[in-house]
Amino acid sequence: MIKLLLHSWLSLLPSPDGVLQQQLGLSQMLQSLKKRYRVLKMKFRTLKLFKRRRDARRIKQTTDKAVQALIIGLALVLLLLVGCSYRMVPNETKIEYGTTETDSKNNKLQQKQSITQSWKWVKE
Repeated sequence: MIKLLLHSWLSLLPSPDGVLQQQLGLSQMLQSLKKRYRVLKMKFRTLKLFKRRRDARRIKQTTDKAVQALIIGLALVLLLLVGCSYRMVPNETKIEYGTTETDSKNNKLQQKQSITQSWKWVKE
């Protein structure tokens, strides 16, 4: 009876070749899982890097817009302060007439006319 139980128990155990095949299959599965893990880890790191870059770009754009708004605001305040106490008036006006020769072969003359005006700030 003991021999029969021992024999039936030994028949249920896998053969050494079967154990080696299972170990080989498990090691191959472990290697493929390690490769997938490395790929996923690299993708995760890349996504984190892209997110950091995107966030830095947003911060820079926000800062640029804030600086631009500040400069425009200061320019308007300065313009209002200067504009309230000063005004621009014409200073000098020049009108010039003349003729110049444009082509020496045909002896054509061209008339020139120009008006130049300068302005200055006057305190009110």
